[in-house]
Amino acid sequence: MSKVSAVPILTEWEQFIEENPQGDIRAFGSWLLTHTDPLGKTTQETGAEPVMKSGKRLSDAFREGDDFLSWFFMGRLIRYVKFYTKSMMIQQGMSGPDDFLFLSLINEMDHPTKKEVCVAHAIELTTGMDILRRLIQLGLIEENPDERDKRSKRLTLTEKGHQTIKEISIALSQLQPNLLANLDEPERKHFLRVLQYLNNYHFPFYNP
Repeated sequence: MSKVSAVPILTEWEQFIEENPQGDIRAFGSWLLTHTDPLGKTTQETGAEPVMKSGKRLSDAFREGDDFLSWFFMGRLIRYVKFYTKSMMIQQGMSGPDDFLFLSLINEMDHPTKKEVCVAHAIELTTGMDILRRLIQLGLIEENPDERDKRSKRLTLTEKGHQTIKEISIALSQLQPNLLANLDEPERKHFLRVLQYLNNYHFPFYNP
């Protein structure tokens, strides 16, 4: 079995150190993801970003505004998801992706209470209760008395609920365009790790 040469890595390391004299291995890893990233070579679609009064695209005008740009692009990504899934959600009588996420999580959790489901989704109780009420009216979930606490009720999926999850999951697997576009496996894993890190960081501060 032939060995893979380490020369390309050393070459990239030399360029990285030249640009970042104080850089370490971890910074080098992040640099590699962006420097050798084909995403940076994709064509900029007209209208994909608003143009500022300076004539620059949003991301060029706010190069130092990482937080602001993150809010902007994450907000857009959520709206893209809603747009892509709108027709399939309407077909199932749902108002949007949150309904499906609630249904899926109830399916995987151990007979959760309404509050537990809302906390798991980090959503305001009033909004979460509206979603749960809608799912009950659609006949997708049902409430059962808690054997240990008669004041509480536990949620489970109905047969219709299980069938709905299956139908939407199939539709999502066939969805074009793919939410994560043409990211390769390492990029997808890295993106997910970043999302998980941000979720873990922000959760202690969130109290809906």
